[in-house]
Amino acid sequence: MSQSTIATADGLRAAIDFKSEYVLHVHEDGVWTRPKNAEHRILHGIDVWHAIQRSRHYAADVHVFEHGVLILASSTGALRFIPTETYNEFFCSGEDCDNYSADGEGWEGLCGNCADRAYIVECAEEEDSDLNTTPLPDSGAARSG
Repeated sequence: MSQSTIATADGLRAAIDFKSEYVLHVHEDGVWTRPKNAEHRILHGIDVWHAIQRSRHYAADVHVFEHGVLILASSTGALRFIPTETYNEFFCSGEDCDNYSADGEGWEGLCGNCADRAYIVECAEEEDSDLNTTPLPDSGAARSG
């Protein structure tokens, strides 16, 4: 992500698309993760707005990044709100993986780690299918005799 700006109330209103959905990440133990409860993984823009409005009581700052990514940070924690279009474009499409996929290491929407695992599975399946094929008879043995 590029440089952020700390948003003002007017800037936030312009930055949040109330009609869009946002993927929520929680910063825990130095790692961004999605909430365990699937109900809280996606929020509507209006819910993002309400969360940010309530955060002012806790002296939290809101940072606005390119592509509409917002980070709500306080001394006790941080939340990252990512528009779903941005999430689909820049984050891994692997199940339960939230790694950044736009680093050029993955393929087909997967991050480097998930792409490596998918490649290993694909190779194993190909090897398995090769073992299950019936070998062709030796054409030289049939002619001699």
